Amino acid sequence: MGIDRMATVVLRRQGIGVKDKVIRFRGNTLVFRFNQDGYDIYSNGAKITFVKTKDVNEAVRMYKSSLSDVS
Repeated sequence: MGIDRMATVVLRRQGIGVKDKVIRFRGNTLVFRFNQDGYDIYSNGAKITFVKTKDVNEAVRMYKSSLSDVS
């Protein structure tokens, strides 16, 4: 679903940064993909939410805390 490794290398060589982070959380694989305003969060290829931050680790914390607030 995400950009493969070779495509990432090619884009970086052309000066285009690819900011993705894949994590496993509660049995799901989540992809945090950077855009200009923050991080889009995808599960199974579908966008599930958006968090407004420039730091991927903060985006993961914000997502996890939003789930724990609901529970």
